[in-house]
Amino acid sequence: MGRMKELYARIVYDNDGQVPEEMTLADMARMKEIEIYNWEEYEREQERIRVFKVKQENPREITKVVQAQDFWEEELRKGKLRRVAKNK
Repeated sequence: MGRMKELYARIVYDNDGQVPEEMTLADMARMKEIEIYNWEEYEREQERIRVFKVKQENPREITKVVQAQDFWEEELRKGKLRRVAKNK
């Protein structure tokens, strides 16, 4: 019970005091395994893994996926910078 409580507290802390609605117990276990507790970072990591697997299977089709991923990662970075600037 203590470990789950610590994991839950860490996830809540890294996600601005909330637990993401989409999160499952499997996600929590995976987050602990890869030691990424922020939901957005976790989703990006899962997407990178998915893209890597697709790239292994279909190297030609990956270009569009990577371009879209790069676009959204840049938007996310801009959003974080705005949030940090807003909080100061």
